[in-house]
Amino acid sequence: MHPFKLRIISIAGSALLCFTVNSPAEAASPALGGMQLLKGYEHKVLQGIDSRVGIISKKDGLQIHYEIGSIPKPGSPGLGGQFSDRAKLTPKQQLLWYREQTINGQPVHLAHCKDGLLLVSFPQKGTNFRVQVNSPNDMADALLMILTYPENISTPATTPDQ
Repeated sequence: MHPFKLRIISIAGSALLCFTVNSPAEAASPALGGMQLLKGYEHKVLQGIDSRVGIISKKDGLQIHYEIGSIPKPGSPGLGGQFSDRAKLTPKQQLLWYREQTINGQPVHLAHCKDGLLLVSFPQKGTNFRVQVNSPNDMADALLMILTYPENISTPATTPDQ
């Protein structure tokens, strides 16, 4: 084949590849922390200023927002971007209910607000989730996904005393 034709084919192939591959900003990201998403839901990382933020959503479905911040050291002043347990800090007069549980070795704080907002906090991971739930089905779907975060944490292996 003539070198000129090879060059044209190579350039055309490269151009086609550029137009068919999504940029990282457009592509869905892998599930957050090993979360198991329901069918049709996608995870997108958003641009945060001083924390990691993103959304788990699907068309005509829930929009689960999250924020992951650093965990402040006990007794130190709180700074922007640091984790604040949104579920636990919600004023009682705004709550329908509040619960605490340990799941996969991690404490989890859940608050359902009178305005339909569900807040779920993972204090040891510095993560807050928030989602508007308008029905029992919304609540079930939100919890089925959120409570699979973070991925299972294996118990450290123990060694016999020497």
